[in-house]
Amino acid sequence: MEIDQNRTNSNIGASEQFLNSPPTIGTPWRLFVFSVLLFAFALLVYFGLKVGYENYLKSRSASLDGSLTQLSNSISQEDQQKFIAIYSQIVNLQKALGSHFFTGNIFPFLEKNTLPQVYYSEAQFDSNNYKLQLTGQASSLQTLAEQISQFEGAPELSNAVLTSMNFNPGGNTSFTINLTFNPSYLSKPI
Repeated sequence: MEIDQNRTNSNIGASEQFLNSPPTIGTPWRLFVFSVLLFAFALLVYFGLKVGYENYLKSRSASLDGSLTQLSNSISQEDQQKFIAIYSQIVNLQKALGSHFFTGNIFPFLEKNTLPQVYYSEAQFDSNNYKLQLTGQASSLQTLAEQISQFEGAPELSNAVLTSMNFNPGGNTSFTINLTFNPSYLSKPI
């Protein structure tokens, strides 16, 4: 009997609990109404863009096409061809000058970095590798060593390599040296 009485008390407690608790039905209903309004607004915006703005863009595009046609008819075919030819030449010139390097920069470099006891008899430039091969004579082996040291310290060069050296009977030393320039040094005139 005690067990039944506990059940009855617990049933009464649960029913009292539900009767005394505030209703929670309003919150989901408000969320549903908000969702429906948000969906309706999204549909309104979509159809407004689809119908109104699309038509506006089409009419604006047709207007601009008409303006372009009128403009192209106002310029003669001969003038259009001349313009295309000039434009093509400018683009080609821009590409050519962009890949051009200034070998004239080599002469000021040699003037600045050559010792007075050294002279050159031959020079060959390889434009693909930015390499200058110099053949010349130095007054002594010591002068040649100083000249190579001068070239190695130059920031315009990436390297300097002595490829051949001969002692002449008069005391002079003939040599061939390869100088490799930094591409940035030859990219702009000095």
